[in-house]
Amino acid sequence: MSRALEDIAKTSDLPQGRMTLDQQVASILIEIEREKVPDRLLELAGRLQALLLEKRRGG
Repeated sequence: MSRALEDIAKTSDLPQGRMTLDQQVASILIEIEREKVPDRLLELAGRLQALLLEKRRGG
């Protein structure tokens, strides 16, 4: 894991509302990398997709 992702992982304990959109995306990507349960991967992928759409729309 890169140094930047490690730094973001430390902030992943913050409530989602207090993290920037980029931090939220990075946090979900970190969770996806660590996840071994397929159902949970689907949930994380849905959350990531929603955040990326929000980012694209300027959120």
